[in-house]
Amino acid sequence: MITFNFDKEKVEKTLRSYLDPSVNLILQIGNYILDGGGKRLRPYLVLKFSNMLRGYNKEEDYILAAALEYLHTASLLHDDVVDGSEKRRGRPTANRIFGNDSTVLVGDYMYANALYLFSIYGDIDMIKNVSDSVKKMAEGQLLELKKIADFNISFDDYYKIVLGKTAVLFGSCCYVGAALSTSDQNLKESAYNYGINLGVAFQIVDDILDYEGDEEKVGKSLMNDLKEGKITYPLLVVKDKLSDKDKEFIKSVIIDKSPSIENLLKAKKIVESYGGIEKAKEDARDFMRKAIENLIDFPDNKDKEELVKLAYYIVERES
Repeated sequence: MITFNFDKEKVEKTLRSYLDPSVNLILQIGNYILDGGGKRLRPYLVLKFSNMLRGYNKEEDYILAAALEYLHTASLLHDDVVDGSEKRRGRPTANRIFGNDSTVLVGDYMYANALYLFSIYGDIDMIKNVSDSVKKMAEGQLLELKKIADFNISFDDYYKIVLGKTAVLFGSCCYVGAALSTSDQNLKESAYNYGINLGVAFQIVDDILDYEGDEEKVGKSLMNDLKEGKITYPLLVVKDKLSDKDKEFIKSVIIDKSPSIENLLKAKKIVESYGGIEKAKEDARDFMRKAIENLIDFPDNKDKEELVKLAYYIVERES
């Protein structure tokens, strides 16, 4: 188990300090999802890269780390509405409590607030990188929606979805952290690529956990992706190897809007029998290794060691 060595208390305080709307409902919903906890992995990445290159963190590091967590929070709010999710981190989703309309609008507010903070504490280079990530996040969400129950989804489609869902924001966190401490474009790009590879590994592991995780640890229902008609990595890597019988059965499950537990478990067993879980784990480890390679030009210090350990943790985690 990795220890996240950063001032998490200051991150939490900063998150709430800059969430200061004139409409109280925004504060209610914002605090509800922030109170849901989480490792604050995205702020951690900002602070680690900045500290690794500068040797200490400044106040603006924490503010921009909070801004990037707002972007993540906004994406979760929108994602839960689109997916009709009922649980996140073991609690009812914000849309279940406050309604879809209010939840979407608070997500919009958080996007705007994040970019506002970058306009004050960041620079044009950071804004360009982060804005591009926000655009790709929206594209990824739309493509995922379009590919629901589409058995012909390609690896290219999957990676575009994963880049938007997870990887580009990881990349931006690392890019911004590096940009806060250096003007070296090569280092900033290497930081970004570390985040991209880490993010793809993270999402593949998420896909695996949906098949074989511990529901209590994961904090949401298992087999939820397949239930929603999503073809994720363990199925993607074996779908072309399936027998006609197994293929037709899986297709029937993904187009069924409320598949039975029995059918979901049977689909899971099919994916496992073709080696989908093991192949997914192997590929997640490949992306982990690529992430570590992206750190080669950074100074050898404790922060770099932690970022290497983080890459290993990402592929070994259980939640």
